[in-house]
Formats: sequence, structure tokens, C-alpha cells
Amino acid sequence: MADNLNQGAAYIMGSDKVSVNDAQGSDKLYREGLEFTTDVNPDVLTQDMPKKQTKPTVEASLFTMADDRNYF
Repeated sequence: MADNLNQGAAYIMGSDKVSVNDAQGSDKLYREGLEFTTDVNPDVLTQDMPKKQTKPTVEASLFTMADDRNYF
């Protein structure tokens, strides 16, 4: 980066005298290149196994427990 953005106390104390329309160094920002790609190459290890539901979504015993009023 070309400039040190650590401005110091004078910069902070004078910030109330700066217009909100001032670029404040934002025109010096730039986007760096990618460090890695986000491409996905599906292979055997990244593919999901076929899903088969082995239990019902809501088991009947849940409703039995909910209707049970015996608290002792």
C-alpha cells in the first residue's frame, strides 16, 4: 500500500472540520487478485450419498408422551 493509513491524533482531532463529501483516501483503494479459486470439482468424496428416511418424521410415541398427564 502506498500510504500509511495510521493518521494520528491531529487527523482525529480535526475530523470535525472535514466535509462528508471528502474522499478521505477512498480513491486510493484497489482490489487485489484472488489467492485461490472457489471452483468445485465434484468427485466421489464430495457427492452426497442417496438419502433414505429410516424413521417417520414425527414418531407416534411423541404424541403419546405429550398426551400423558401422569406427572408422578
